[in-house]
Amino acid sequence: MFIKDSPMAVDSFNLESPDPKDGFCKKDWLAIDSCVPEGGARLCGNMTGGIYEYPFQMKADAFRLVFHSDNSTSHSGFQISYKLLSSCGNGLYWDPPISLIPGLFPSNVPCFTQVSERKGTINSPYYPHSYPNNLDCVYEFMRDSPFVCGVRMKVVSFELDKPVDTQLGGACLDFFHAPGCGFLCGSLRFIWTAKYQPGATSLKFHFHSDEKIGRSGFQIAFEQTYDCTSVSTQRQLHSYTRPTLS
Repeated sequence: MFIKDSPMAVDSFNLESPDPKDGFCKKDWLAIDSCVPEGGARLCGNMTGGIYEYPFQMKADAFRLVFHSDNSTSHSGFQISYKLLSSCGNGLYWDPPISLIPGLFPSNVPCFTQVSERKGTINSPYYPHSYPNNLDCVYEFMRDSPFVCGVRMKVVSFELDKPVDTQLGGACLDFFHAPGCGFLCGSLRFIWTAKYQPGATSLKFHFHSDEKIGRSGFQIAFEQTYDCTSVSTQRQLHSYTRPTLS
């Protein structure tokens, strides 16, 4: 059986609250190890009753949950029930669509990049000019060795539409994300390492634009790495959407 994802029902979850200034979990947290931005993938505070689903990367044997606590106030902790699924239909953009790039000849060029190089750059279509609207692009990094642990990524330029305010918080209309992880938009700078899950043969990123006028898009430098211990840094980061179902 090919396992595609794992839903988790939060029976009890009581950790220290997120920072009131930026909403990030900085003291105690639980996180998916393979999600980037790592700070946006952390769970903390009172999350009791929530249901989350996280997808496996291609042919992955497992994914890791990481729990961290600091040296200050402690809380009751968490208890989580889980189930492995072979059929997944609830996650937003887990199996992202692939559009045809408009304005190219021939006209049937899909917006899909399979990355087998050890280092280089990826970019949005027509970068540094405005990207087309109503577009979905997939960038799939291929793991050529089990000793390669992840893909180190550094922004050269990143300019997508700014997030919009909703009753539930900020939301990205144009976004860049790893399926199952937080959506990124606006203007930002980051250096991070996207980790392969154990046994995975590839990992994907997805870029989506809506029907509004696009901005200049992004260019991101990457390098497949054997060392995933480096600390990620992120500035002016907008990560709003967690893969919650209820």
